[in-house]
Amino acid sequence: MTAFQLPDLPLSSPSLVFATLMAVVLLAPVLAERVRVPGIIGLVVAGTLIGPGGLGLLQRQGTVAVLGELGLLYLMFLVGLGLDLDEFLAGRRAALLFGALTFAFPMALGLGSSALLGYAWPAAVLLASCWASHTLIAFPVYRRFGMVDNRAVHTIIGGTIVTNVAALLVLAVVVRSYAGQLDWVFWATLAPRLAILLAFTLWALPRLARWFFAGIGHDRSVRFLFVLTGLFVSAAVAELAGVQGLVGAFLAGLALNRLAPNGGVLMERVEFFGSTFLVPIFLIFVGMLVEPGVLFADPGTAGVAAVFLFVAVAGKGLAALTAGRLLGYGGAETGTLFSLSVAQAAATLAAVIVGFDVGLIDIRTVHAVVPVILVTCLLSTWTANRLAPRLPAVPVRPRDLGEAVLVPVANPDSAGGLVRLAALLARPDSGTVMPLTVVGPEASDSELDSRRELTARAESIALSRGVEAVGLVRIDGSPAAGALHTVVEHRASFMLVGWKGYAGARENLFGSVIDSIVAHSSIPLAVTRLQERPYSRILLCVFAGTLPLSRRPGVQLAAEIARRLHAGTGVPVVVLTDSADGALDDLLRGLDATVTRDERRQHVVVGDHARPDDLVVVSVSPTETGLRTAATRIAWAAPESSILVALDAGVRRGATPMPDQTTHAWDMWLQP
Repeated sequence: MTAFQLPDLPLSSPSLVFATLMAVVLLAPVLAERVRVPGIIGLVVAGTLIGPGGLGLLQRQGTVAVLGELGLLYLMFLVGLGLDLDEFLAGRRAALLFGALTFAFPMALGLGSSALLGYAWPAAVLLASCWASHTLIAFPVYRRFGMVDNRAVHTIIGGTIVTNVAALLVLAVVVRSYAGQLDWVFWATLAPRLAILLAFTLWALPRLARWFFAGIGHDRSVRFLFVLTGLFVSAAVAELAGVQGLVGAFLAGLALNRLAPNGGVLMERVEFFGSTFLVPIFLIFVGMLVEPGVLFADPGTAGVAAVFLFVAVAGKGLAALTAGRLLGYGGAETGTLFSLSVAQAAATLAAVIVGFDVGLIDIRTVHAVVPVILVTCLLSTWTANRLAPRLPAVPVRPRDLGEAVLVPVANPDSAGGLVRLAALLARPDSGTVMPLTVVGPEASDSELDSRRELTARAESIALSRGVEAVGLVRIDGSPAAGALHTVVEHRASFMLVGWKGYAGARENLFGSVIDSIVAHSSIPLAVTRLQERPYSRILLCVFAGTLPLSRRPGVQLAAEIARRLHAGTGVPVVVLTDSADGALDDLLRGLDATVTRDERRQHVVVGDHARPDDLVVVSVSPTETGLRTAATRIAWAAPESSILVALDAGVRRGATPMPDQTTHAWDMWLQP
């Protein structure tokens, strides 16, 4: 029988290596937070303890190095994926300003200090580029505090790309110049290579993703694998283009941003995988770079490291202070610029390794740079944990129409058409379709199972249309209450409700469900009657007799719905109106439509023009007259056409609910 033997150090067995890494990922943050130290710092310090400079349990090369580099790519990918693109683009000038400053100040200080330390100019320029770049190691802290959309965070993210690309270009020029390879071929191919990278990540990748999600990528596991593939292929393309992979990872995040909405299932899976596996291993890898024994054994190396640390901190601090004043930021926002930009890791390490490999710098310089990486990462995380709670609250912006489309469903025969229509409305905003079914507290297990099957089928239909979907089964006192409570709980931005189109006097099965929804809803909604046949034309009705002003929110909502349906299907749009030439120019801007003018009453015009394969989109006044009379007349005038009635919350808010005991034209229950 073989005696039990302790393994040799460093560990080489895959099971022992992963067991050690997973134990550190599990325990280091918990123990650090017990002594009131951020968990990120605990991971970095733990990496130092288990690395070659500590207990020597693991070596930097091999598995840990690969996973650490993948973790950095994943971190930059999450930065791009979680951005609010509209806010980010709105602040691009601030990002360019800060990017220029956070590159220039450390570069200038680095050149001067390196020259004073006796480095030759090529080495001095390379070292200066190390301090000009930075890594967003503290970004998870701001994400945890819900401050990703703060203007200072957006500024630093944009500035990161500017300064890192500039620093890496400086590195490439210095190395090629030192090797005598800086010729016209390099400059002639630089712009085309970068253009190929941008074309692949920002043009080809999002289009490929939409095609994949709408085609074979219905399963969320397959979508997750596609996202990972897009991330690492983009990083590889960036390296082939001559820039670091983290730039490609960030651009991949931007490219897939609208296909993985915040709060969606896909986004949750992407964040979970990164925050529990790859990103923590990257932090451990950063800690493993430090060898404290080298600093204590050579005071000269410690002195050089102190100078480098001063340059890195002072350069980033001056850039943050200058940018903060020029941009009018407060103390916490200016501090945020510093906390997110002071950490040195990825580009710094890459520059030092390349410089050492080509002979520009010696091993003593490498040993002096590594502790700077550790200290700046610790400083970045420590300041972020203190500044993030002090940032001003991010204003809650109005949700886009298609961000979260709620679709109450009850009838399997009509659910598919409603969900497909909802997907067309959600797609421009990369939104989420939420099929909802409501059951009473007395529902049996078999009824609950059938409702879950219904929402699962509806969810699958939405996924097949290339959008995110979350099926919901809610137990509530009534269908109307369930729908309205879900609006608040899941922050729905729009509701699409099924409708028969008209009702007899005794059709009051659910106690005026749609009446209650219309009266109490705080979001825009549409009530629609869909025929079995697909529609091949959209009739948008805009009549002053129904809504006196074409700029009323309800009319704008109807026009936006028609615009989205036209963009998603390509079917033609015909506008029926009694307005004079030019009155609807603003309303119809960007909509390729044929305008037909007719001064007769709206339902008469609709009856003359509507065909069985039309979808009639109309907005009526949210008054009893509008709901009972106008909408019902249109439904009777076009009995074989599909009808969609748009109602905007801005007009309805504060309206008095109609009494339940009265018979209404809207007594159309959610299709049972």
